[in-house]
Order: sequence, then C-alpha cells, then structure tokens
Amino acid sequence: MKKAMLVASACAALTGCATSSTGVAPMGDGWYMLHGSDLTGWGTPNEVKAALLKEAGQYCSKQGKELTQVQHSGTDAGWISSATADVRFRCK
Repeated sequence: MKKAMLVASACAALTGCATSSTGVAPMGDGWYMLHGSDLTGWGTPNEVKAALLKEAGQYCSKQGKELTQVQHSGTDAGWISSATADVRFRCK
C-alpha cells in the first residue's frame, strides 16, 4: 500500500502525468480549444489548466508562432467527478 501511495504521489507531482487531454480542436476564426481532466482524483482545475496551457504553447510553437489570447475555465473535483478545465487560445 505504501508503494502505491508513493507512486500516486509522484505521479500527481508531475502535471503531465496527472492530466488527460482531448487534444487541440479547431474552433474556427483562428481559435483552438483543449479540454482536460485530472486523472488522480484529487488534483485542482489550476493544475489541469497549467498542463493544457503547456500543451497549447507547444502546439503554437510547432507552427512557429506564440500562444496568445487565452481564455480558460475550470471545475473542481466533486464526489464522483475529477477536476476539469477548458482552454481556448490563438496562435500569433
């Protein structure tokens, strides 16, 4: 049990390990969206947002552009749901 808790704690400390993303989806007019959720069950929307912003930045960087005009929202974990976040962005 101690080993499982140690592995879970280490995984939670690494944001990329603790977050699942749907991937970048085009929304039209140069806007893109990412949706993600916490995989640990005790993460926060801000941790999910941080991972999504990193992914958005990498997406823009691959196009030779910078992440700009970011909008985000998130929901806290509930009794049977994990924390989630949405990030909408443009690359310039």
